[in-house]
Amino acid sequence: MDNAYDAHCGERCILHLDMDAFYAAVEMRDNPSLRGKPVIIGALPHERGVVSTCSYEARQYGIHSAMSIKEAYRLCPHGIYMHGHFDKYHQASSQVHRIMADYTDQIEFVALDEGYLDITASLALFGGAARIGQDIKRRVWEETKLTCSIGIGYNMMAAKLASEEKKPDGFFVIPDAATLESLILDRPVSVIWGVGKKTALLLQHHGIHTVRDVKAWDEESLRQAFGQLGADLYRLSRGIDPRSVVKDEPAKSFGKEMTFQHDLTDRTEMQNILKVIARSLSIHLQKQGLWCYTITLKIKFSTMQLCTRSQTLPIPTHDASDLYDISCQLLNKIDTSRPIRLIGLSLSNPTGEYQQQLTLEQSSAQSDKRENLNRSLLHLYDKYGTNIVKTAGEMEAEKELPE
Repeated sequence: MDNAYDAHCGERCILHLDMDAFYAAVEMRDNPSLRGKPVIIGALPHERGVVSTCSYEARQYGIHSAMSIKEAYRLCPHGIYMHGHFDKYHQASSQVHRIMADYTDQIEFVALDEGYLDITASLALFGGAARIGQDIKRRVWEETKLTCSIGIGYNMMAAKLASEEKKPDGFFVIPDAATLESLILDRPVSVIWGVGKKTALLLQHHGIHTVRDVKAWDEESLRQAFGQLGADLYRLSRGIDPRSVVKDEPAKSFGKEMTFQHDLTDRTEMQNILKVIARSLSIHLQKQGLWCYTITLKIKFSTMQLCTRSQTLPIPTHDASDLYDISCQLLNKIDTSRPIRLIGLSLSNPTGEYQQQLTLEQSSAQSDKRENLNRSLLHLYDKYGTNIVKTAGEMEAEKELPE
């Protein structure tokens, strides 16, 4: 263990963990025949969709996340294209999250495969930043058989840049602003946190191409030219990042949406899609021990126009039949004569307190019976997977789904 890594990172010490090609890595772990091949997760070549992620072998062909599947196939027609298996990704992500939580509760999860840890208060307890980083890397591999890249820095931007420095399976530390400057001074301005393609183009129109170019401007000139963005650029180009790790709170909403292989016009197909989504969200809520009050239906037409309808219940639910029935009622409030490209449901206002759900037709015993049935189904799903019990309508609907 190199103690030089434990040079004091100013007043704070931030660790950034980023799983390597996460979705593709999970698929290759579970199917070794995929290893070493260009694997593209998102959709099949003949389907409409975008790349969720891809293996490093696929990236050599210029493929990247958010690229259309059509463009990816043009670049790499011999690649292995597949739908994502998000249950597996969530499971692996949960394992990684539990490992991270063993070192601090100051964790901000950016995505399933990425998170920041403020380990300032944990350094003495666990033997320093380097030991924490190496321990997490080792445990992630031992417990998930997946690799991650870890960066440690004196602030969030430094930690993020450090994790990218040695990818994949990397470990790197940026302990101070001088080290950061030596790394990024002559790199493209897009290396600065928050500078995307559009912002980079805007800066290029003003002759700013690299971090060095940014530093050639004084703060007032940057502010006059770019407003608040200019002030942010001035600070970030000098390694000043005041952001703090924001500890994650329990989710306040849950959602799932589906884009179809072809636009839907048939009402029965739409209802079957809602049944699939309602069941998925019901399982998620029950696993979290939650019920929800508010259900929102989202529709996107082939013209890309969005339409939403919501209903808040007097008594919360996590029952799939309830979610389906209410979503169908909301669907009835929308003119679906136009072709539909996407359907989604989101559940909000969750609660962890169970309230017995009774309608005019239900007795207390019937309500308890339904809740017991939900628990039995959840046990079956946990043991045998969510495909063990399905309606014919759900199976037909899933032919339209991209995952």
